[in-house]
Amino acid sequence: MIKILFLRNNKALYPEIDAYMDYFNKTPNFEAYDLTKINNEVDFDEYDVLWEMKGFGGVKSKNKIIVHDYASLSVPPFAKLKNRLKTIINPKPDLRIFLNENVKSGFKFKDDIPYCLRDMGLDQEFIKNEEVKKEYKFVYVGSVGKERNIDKFLKNYNSELLGKLCLIGPVENEIYQTYKGNKDITFVGKIPYKDVPMVASKAEFGLNLIPDKYPYNLQTSTKLIEYLALGLKIVTTDYKWVREFETNHNCNFYKIDKDLFINHKKINEFHFQNNFKADDFLWDKVIEKSSLKKQLKNLYNNQLR
Repeated sequence: MIKILFLRNNKALYPEIDAYMDYFNKTPNFEAYDLTKINNEVDFDEYDVLWEMKGFGGVKSKNKIIVHDYASLSVPPFAKLKNRLKTIINPKPDLRIFLNENVKSGFKFKDDIPYCLRDMGLDQEFIKNEEVKKEYKFVYVGSVGKERNIDKFLKNYNSELLGKLCLIGPVENEIYQTYKGNKDITFVGKIPYKDVPMVASKAEFGLNLIPDKYPYNLQTSTKLIEYLALGLKIVTTDYKWVREFETNHNCNFYKIDKDLFINHKKINEFHFQNNFKADDFLWDKVIEKSSLKKQLKNLYNNQLR
């Protein structure tokens, strides 16, 4: 039995950990545990694999399998310097996991430690394909704050021409106070993840407002694949990853410029295309495709020799 302990703090949200837990706990010869859900004192000796969602530093152990999971590149300020420091400061693991090839390239590790690529996945709730009555024209899922330029988008949003807008996620108070009186803008706030598909599916268009700057423009947009799975039409900022995704999955999205302005005539005439195969992005398939299970078994068997 290979026992895995996932190491993370309570503040960070990592949907992939729940997915890993579900996957490994129904896979023969594996058991998975989440450090944040263990009430008693943890004894690392009870586990075979110590799995870290990576920041700086990390645990060291000669008799444990150490996994470093790089779900994203470092964020500004000094993002590239932080990436470089992590390659120098972080102890060497037995296995590394990267979100995608862009993230792997961004860290520039120059050793021969094995690695896997594990993209973001979908929860089953997003592909139920039930008919839902539409209540909004647009939906945005994520933090509603100035960091993502939502204030700029709302300033340009003409609800009389574009229709009702639904915002799902924690809201900065200044933005809420400014727009709470607009009857066409609904602030849902932060809701349980399992409830997001039900609310988001009530819209026609999904908003993917990712700034075209490093590292955000290189990383998978979870909200975009969730919108697609729900059958929403994608309205997005224009950047490297989203262009690659369109090509790889035969999709066509409406792009908005840096002013985050939606032209109501152009969007109504636009030919949207969604050939995204949501089933292929279910978490179990994403994890299986990454070859993680095989890599862990090999490392475990090598330790027994």
